[in-house]
Amino acid sequence: METHDDRFDWADEEDGFYPLLTLVEGIAEDEVIRRFGGDAKSTRLLTSEEIQDLQRDHVSVGTVDGVVFALEVAGWTGAVPGVLRGLSRGGRCFGLQCDVNGGDTVHYAVDGDLVVYEEPYGPVKPLREGDRRWNPSWCGVLIDVTDPTELWGPKLFLLAERVMGVVIERSWFTMPLRAAELPDPMAFTDTPAWDIP
Repeated sequence: METHDDRFDWADEEDGFYPLLTLVEGIAEDEVIRRFGGDAKSTRLLTSEEIQDLQRDHVSVGTVDGVVFALEVAGWTGAVPGVLRGLSRGGRCFGLQCDVNGGDTVHYAVDGDLVVYEEPYGPVKPLREGDRRWNPSWCGVLIDVTDPTELWGPKLFLLAERVMGVVIERSWFTMPLRAAELPDPMAFTDTPAWDIP
């Protein structure tokens, strides 16, 4: 049975705003920024709108219940498999991006190993069949798990909450957060950082 939670309806309504959200457990904000490739000593408070105006890649961070949330509104460094592996060393991380055209993505890594990396339709599946680090019940009730073509959309936020044990707030996407400029993620092109098991 499918569940609807209108807390994330705004994600479908924001015209042209498709941020990449990564939740990281096991390391603090400064280390998250460093593992993204930024300088934690050179952060400044910026809103998502201000970062969009700058037209340069940034990661913005905050912490809730011991989990760091990292937001990219003008970049995609957090979608690079090697970055995800690095963010998860000593813990785990879950990343998602919703796209108006249905090109949603979901990523999950545990202690330096990529567990899930896909554009999900139907239930999210681990890269290695039977990988116990991914619990199939996390998808249950959120979508019709019998339909292999069902789109996730904003329900990915609900999945992230279930997997990481935090409540995602809309304010994360509007309030000023510590932001660090990042190198151009194109530098990862044709490198082992894009290797997927």
